[in-house]
Amino acid sequence: MSRKTEEPTETPQKPSPTVDGRLLRGEATRDRVLDAAERCFAKDGFDGISIRQVASEAEVTLGVVGFHGGSKNELFRTVLARRVDALSAARRARLKTLQETPDAITIEAIVDAYITPYLEYASGGDPQWRAYAKLIARVSSDDRYYPHIRELYDPVALEFMDALEKLCPGVSRETLATLLTLSVASLLSIVASRWRISGLAGTNTRPPAAITYRDTIVSFCAGGIRAAMASETGTA
Repeated sequence: MSRKTEEPTETPQKPSPTVDGRLLRGEATRDRVLDAAERCFAKDGFDGISIRQVASEAEVTLGVVGFHGGSKNELFRTVLARRVDALSAARRARLKTLQETPDAITIEAIVDAYITPYLEYASGGDPQWRAYAKLIARVSSDDRYYPHIRELYDPVALEFMDALEKLCPGVSRETLATLLTLSVASLLSIVASRWRISGLAGTNTRPPAAITYRDTIVSFCAGGIRAAMASETGTA
């Protein structure tokens, strides 16, 4: 009897350790460049920073910064964009949970769903998120930067505006945009200016984490939104 010839099986090829190592080193270098740029932009703003300073902060050459970040404008946008996915996903998840339980949708709940993810990230132990919080506070106060951030942040902001509009359909979109903008300004201010709270209060102690102010911000923003809506619709 003849034996059946067995087809040889292919052994899966393992990724080359050399290639893997290069990829990992490349990703680590890119992260180092973006982290350094984030710290520099947060400290001195876009105008006060050069690519050379970023290279020095990252301890790499100018060519490495150019390779991973591109031009200064491109680097700036990449620094802003890399945090947006996580932040937007967290906000959308909270809003989706609210929408699945319509009875739970209140102005306070919508405001909380928007501000809490940012407070949580800014209050965590990652110093880069704290640098990012400072950068966003700086960027949001200068209209020149709006073209850099509108497509990053406006889509989620519009979803929250829609949710607010359903609670009070008689309010204009301009008013809703104003109310959301004022709420965001309060959020950014509490993250960036907590030392002033300590100074004005006369405690002169290290301020607590930004997340500590969550309930206060929600109450403040929701109260203002409710009052403005009532004023515009004549239900005050």
